[in-house]
Amino acid sequence: MAHPDFLYVSSLVQDYLKHVGRGQAELEGPPSKVSEVLRKVGAALQKEVEGQLQLYLDSLEIHSVDKASQIFSQVMEEEFADGEMNWGRILTIFVFGGILAKKLQGQGVPLGDKTLEQISHFVTDYIVKTKTAWISENGGWDNGFVTKFEDKSPWLSLRNVQAKLISVLSFFSQYY
Repeated sequence: MAHPDFLYVSSLVQDYLKHVGRGQAELEGPPSKVSEVLRKVGAALQKEVEGQLQLYLDSLEIHSVDKASQIFSQVMEEEFADGEMNWGRILTIFVFGGILAKKLQGQGVPLGDKTLEQISHFVTDYIVKTKTAWISENGGWDNGFVTKFEDKSPWLSLRNVQAKLISVLSFFSQYY
């Protein structure tokens, strides 16, 4: 049986990927507060990052989930190499997963349930294996993440996150 953290994070990742990849999500019942906030803030940040990195993203060739997983791992290693951690950086994990899902879709890989599940698995696995302790120590999803981004103007902290994500992806673009 899967760990409860894995199941919860997986549901968040799948909801987010369906939201940004298909323009909708298929949850049973209304989304949780965490999912609502993640959709709103993550999708807005993702749209900005995609706009600023359009030339790089256009040149990136990703034709398989395996390749997306490899790129994801390399970018996350670079993103968190400095050891710094905050909720904005947690958000970048979801955003980059969404960027990769849309890139796969744009290169002809259908975002069916199987593909989304595979992407969700490597994103979830990364979060659960490397960030669960920090998330718990910082209020968890409801008291940490939601409190950070709900009904406030999170844009100042998102600008910092956006700048970091763009710098990591720009660095990474030298190799792909």
